[in-house]
Amino acid sequence: MIKRLLFILLIFCSLESFAKDSLLKIKLNGLKKQTVKIHNNILENNKELKKIKIDIDRNTQKKIIYKKYIKNKDLLGRRIVFLLQDKFYTNQFTRIAKNLNNSSNDMITKQVIREFFLKQVKTGISEYFVTLENLKSIDSDLARELENYKKKKKNLKKKLSELEKKIKEVASIQKKIKTDKKLKIKANKLRKKAKNLNDLVKANETRSKIISKIRSKIKMPVLGEIISDFGQGKDIHNLKNGMVFKVKEESFVTAPINGTVVYANKFRSFGNLVMIKNNKGLTSVLIGMKNLLISTGNEVLIGEPIAKISSNLKSQLYFELRENGKIVDPKSKVEIL
Repeated sequence: MIKRLLFILLIFCSLESFAKDSLLKIKLNGLKKQTVKIHNNILENNKELKKIKIDIDRNTQKKIIYKKYIKNKDLLGRRIVFLLQDKFYTNQFTRIAKNLNNSSNDMITKQVIREFFLKQVKTGISEYFVTLENLKSIDSDLARELENYKKKKKNLKKKLSELEKKIKEVASIQKKIKTDKKLKIKANKLRKKAKNLNDLVKANETRSKIISKIRSKIKMPVLGEIISDFGQGKDIHNLKNGMVFKVKEESFVTAPINGTVVYANKFRSFGNLVMIKNNKGLTSVLIGMKNLLISTGNEVLIGEPIAKISSNLKSQLYFELRENGKIVDPKSKVEIL
């Protein structure tokens, strides 16, 4: 009787634990989706900020050119002085009387010169006032763009703060959920045993028995300059099986695929390394992150922030992708970079 009660109690506790774990997973998944959405908003905000900055720089340059043009109207002034010195302002009778004392050739030459300078002065004055109007318009555009830039910056700061908060919530719940201990044990053994990156990746690869006709969603892990394409090997480790990115500012590195983190730790001379695989035969490798936000055994969503990368000179992000054990060019799997 006591054994039966203990057995029932054990089953009840197990069910309660399972139910609690399930609820936590649902909550965690919801939070992860929120982090993806917020991070995508941040990326869009950054794009808009860059566009506004380009417009501000362009209009600032125009303003400098217009101001220089206005300042350099000495030539216009000299032409006006020339006309005044030549008594161009005097009445028609005075000029005719004066011209009787001069030779006809001199009179024609002076008249041609006067007409030339008069035309130049009229054009110069017209351009001067057009420039003033343009300058006024640019000042108005600049004021509007700067105000918009400030608002976007403020919004970006708010979104980053919100994202950091959500990431902390994700980490807190993640600790409460049981992960596959076998993955962590295997990862620790491989960290010591694997001689190179290829050994590490091959030991974690699983081939998908069912080849899906639906193309798996893949996303680039970071927005940045591609300094080494697939096959080039221009990064600090001379790795040719992936792409290398360089970022201009501190950024989040996101999961390129949905899947399970099978390795998240330092490896050899590579520094931090994250390996994610899914049940469709895809394995992604990321190297070069500053701070990891996930650990071995965690489930991740595509676009979810999983690490941070700095913008210092030596900082680079390496991204490798394998499909059923075959090394593939990430660009061939990503529709939009």
